[in-house]
Amino acid sequence: MRVLVSTRSLAKPPTGIGHYTAETVRALRQLPGLQVREFPARWVRPLARYRERHLDWWLGALQPPPPGLSGQRVTHSLVSRLERFFLRQHSKQSWFTPARNDVYLEPNHELMPTSLPTVVVVYDLSVLRFPQWHPEGRVAHHRAFFETLAERGQSLTVVTISEAIRQEAIQSLGLPPDRVITGCCAPRTLMRPGLPSADAPQMARLGLTPGYFLHVGTLEPRKNLALLVRAWSGLDSAIRLAHPLVLAGGQGWGDEAFQDALRQAPAGIHHLGYVDEADIPALYRCALSLVMPTHYEGFGMPVIEMRAVGGAVLTSLDPAVREIAGDDTPGIAADDQAGWTAALDRAAADDNWLAPQRSAGPAWAGRFTWRRGAEAVRDACRVAIVGTSARSGPVAA
Repeated sequence: MRVLVSTRSLAKPPTGIGHYTAETVRALRQLPGLQVREFPARWVRPLARYRERHLDWWLGALQPPPPGLSGQRVTHSLVSRLERFFLRQHSKQSWFTPARNDVYLEPNHELMPTSLPTVVVVYDLSVLRFPQWHPEGRVAHHRAFFETLAERGQSLTVVTISEAIRQEAIQSLGLPPDRVITGCCAPRTLMRPGLPSADAPQMARLGLTPGYFLHVGTLEPRKNLALLVRAWSGLDSAIRLAHPLVLAGGQGWGDEAFQDALRQAPAGIHHLGYVDEADIPALYRCALSLVMPTHYEGFGMPVIEMRAVGGAVLTSLDPAVREIAGDDTPGIAADDQAGWTAALDRAAADDNWLAPQRSAGPAWAGRFTWRRGAEAVRDACRVAIVGTSARSGPVAA
């Protein structure tokens, strides 16, 4: 079976979708009977990478810009036109026809026009269910994307990254259950247990002392960080001093409530911003607990990575997060501030409370592998091909 994978997300700095795409392509190549091709080819990516990583240099080189055009518009115009030209060349070479490939895998919310059987990865439906949590441009883009799913008919199959999102996709998008397949993500290979003494250099570099409460993720409304800040602020001062709150993740958007809570909070909250990937395992291992009071997730990568290193986790009752966290993980309602304060207090005071969860974590996380996720994608490709064959005749497999 010849699988054409859209890897445009790999041309940009790593994101969640980029990591998923890279790991899935790697795992698909290890499955027997598959021939995996990437679109665009690797030699096209430098154009997009140049645009993303060297925009400041271009802006400086193009000053002053032509009348009526900003430097940013000139940069995007020149580089984007070259990028689109090479993408069109790929299409002209019949990459998206049965003569070259049997099925098209799109993990990036940007469907290419094609008659090929298509597999789409859906990570979550937060943009549709909770548009107030997202920028307007993102909402419009994703709504248009989801509307096109229905237009592909029996030639399209969906892969979700959790069973919870599979059920949502069936109900919210009206997709046939037999054409929605549950896959998964997996912790990065660096995520494994280790001795605290070995993490001392990373702790020194980050300016931290082991024993903090940790949240990992972009600072955005659905993460429910305003409640987390207030819940931590409700702890006794001695507990806050011994167990500060560490936030690791980029600045997001539209969370004025979080900023207000942060301004009113006592000292002891540290926002690290983006953390180098090499330091993340130590960041997890040295935390007293990962705290995730999220309103909504599609999977919950920090949860499975914390469990992989043998750490403790406290989560909300979001269905996808609970599915990934496991039954031995304490769950607190996302809107229960007093409940979160009590859980943080108990985690700090009772060393034995979360000990069973820590010891069982690596084995639990081992159930989530990229091979398992790739096998789900392979199965979805087969379903998409069969659906198309029934409608339009045989497709080579």
